Amino acid sequence: MAGKWRVVTYLANEELLKKLEEWARSENRSVSNLAATILTKAIEEREKNSDRTK
Repeated sequence: MAGKWRVVTYLANEELLKKLEEWARSENRSVSNLAATILTKAIEEREKNSDRTK
């Protein structure tokens, strides 16, 4: 699937946003890019764990 897709999320508190911003800044990337990376890794891990239980 080519292209880029948008997902909107709302954070429960400002502290979480600040931590994400700090993490992104430490890796010289945007918060959006960091969130996409975190989601990608979480999905990969979930699929890997799902394969183990089959």
